[in-house]
Amino acid sequence: MSKSFSSSFPNSLFKKCSVSLILGLEFSALMLLLGNGGNVPWLPPVVVFSVIGFFLVSSFLFPFIWHFLERKKTINSEKIYDVLYGVIRYCLAFNLASFGWKKFYGLQFVVPEEVSSMPMKQQTGEWLTWFYFGYSHTYGILIASIQIIGGSLLLFRRTLLTGALLLFPVLFNLTLINIFYEMNAGALLQSVLLTIGVLFFILLDYKRLVAFFFETESFLPSGYLNGFVKNCIRFSALVLSLLFTIYLTSLIR
Repeated sequence: MSKSFSSSFPNSLFKKCSVSLILGLEFSALMLLLGNGGNVPWLPPVVVFSVIGFFLVSSFLFPFIWHFLERKKTINSEKIYDVLYGVIRYCLAFNLASFGWKKFYGLQFVVPEEVSSMPMKQQTGEWLTWFYFGYSHTYGILIASIQIIGGSLLLFRRTLLTGALLLFPVLFNLTLINIFYEMNAGALLQSVLLTIGVLFFILLDYKRLVAFFFETESFLPSGYLNGFVKNCIRFSALVLSLLFTIYLTSLIR
């Protein structure tokens, strides 16, 4: 990776707006985490949402001021980019590590006994999800470890992309769970914002990723079959597996 993230892109207004907006979103996610749903006495909701509102408005206005001053050659944009990227990485790492530590200390995946004793059909998707994930303490520790380790990797320039690639599938899966299992709005918002932040850093290196996954030569032998025959064999894996599944269904019925 280059010495500075900003050297990979032209200093356009669009880039400034995207970086500033991502920073506003990730800082908002951090504030929501610190507020803990209004349970922290020294950080009441009115303070949390006031700070978030101020920061989001600033994130919309700052790029235009930044772009204007850059054209006047009164500021060093590269240093500003590096500072903003650093703050985004810190917000993501803090947030992810916090969720990881919560699992270690039993603050997540905990279901009250009066809820867990209810019949499954009477429980909400949220409680069913928490009960399922909380059933295996080892699995919870594994997810927590990925969040903590992945967040730590984001803090270092050389391991940033590795951390982002490690975290993205986990965060994206959690986002889908939060959506389709009807988790609370706070959990959904956090997962969406964290996923966006990690995806943002992945997209900064999209050229290298495209080259790595699609332009490098395979070590596998090319074989002797022509392209049409190969594609027919590949397609048959999908068709035959579907037919086998239909056959199994007919046996059950």
